[in-house]
Amino acid sequence: MTDSGADSSGRLITEALEVTAHARALLEQLDADVDRLLIWRQTTPHDGQGYPEAVRIGPFGLGVDELAGGAWARSVGLQGSPLRRLRKTVNVLHRRGPGQNTQDSHDSVYVVGEPQAQQAAVPVIADGALEAVDAARRTVFTARLTSDANTRDRQTVTAGCAGWEHSPFSPAGQGCAASFLLCTACPNARITPVHHPRLAHLLNALDHLRGVVEPGVWQADWADAHARLTDLRGRLGEPVWQVALEAVTASDRTVIDQLMQGDFDL
Repeated sequence: MTDSGADSSGRLITEALEVTAHARALLEQLDADVDRLLIWRQTTPHDGQGYPEAVRIGPFGLGVDELAGGAWARSVGLQGSPLRRLRKTVNVLHRRGPGQNTQDSHDSVYVVGEPQAQQAAVPVIADGALEAVDAARRTVFTARLTSDANTRDRQTVTAGCAGWEHSPFSPAGQGCAASFLLCTACPNARITPVHHPRLAHLLNALDHLRGVVEPGVWQADWADAHARLTDLRGRLGEPVWQVALEAVTASDRTVIDQLMQGDFDL
């Protein structure tokens, strides 16, 4: 770029060369491996005593010796060296990992007490709590246990339904389009003793399926339903569950097979 005047692009290059001339001259005298130089301006008079390693050109200091950082920090009211504060900031907010420490030291000494890290952690912790609550709701049996069926309830593959048009899984008024596996997660569902055998057989079928599908597929498609049925078994108790298993019919087995093969999916 050509420096053709104050408003030309080349003028910036000229000024950069001028202000870095002393720094480049110093670098030529230093170790060839040096590729970074800190230049700072002395704002108060300084006679150089006590800083034998200091390199100064006019009001500017080149580099920082062992004592200069702490002295500057104290002069502006900071506690200790500002470079320690910089190191902590770099490790916590930019590098986001340990430098010369173990991960435990990094977490306990650097991250936990850092105000910016604490502020940044608030939404992360909140999201984690909400996700935990959501996961709990998905895996806890939420249908209602009743002793007798209501004749107004619609019968599904796995339960009676007292609110088909008001499903939490579908837009209001359009009717529930969710899988029958989600009936155990629906507050509109009603589970009576009539449904126990079929649900007990479904849990057994899921137990067998778990050993033959990929873990990722199991977790995505079947794990929540399995957890809810396990919760139901705990609520009913083992004696009731064993009676339900003994009462499983051929029709129950056929319907559950169709459910797991996706024959009822829309």
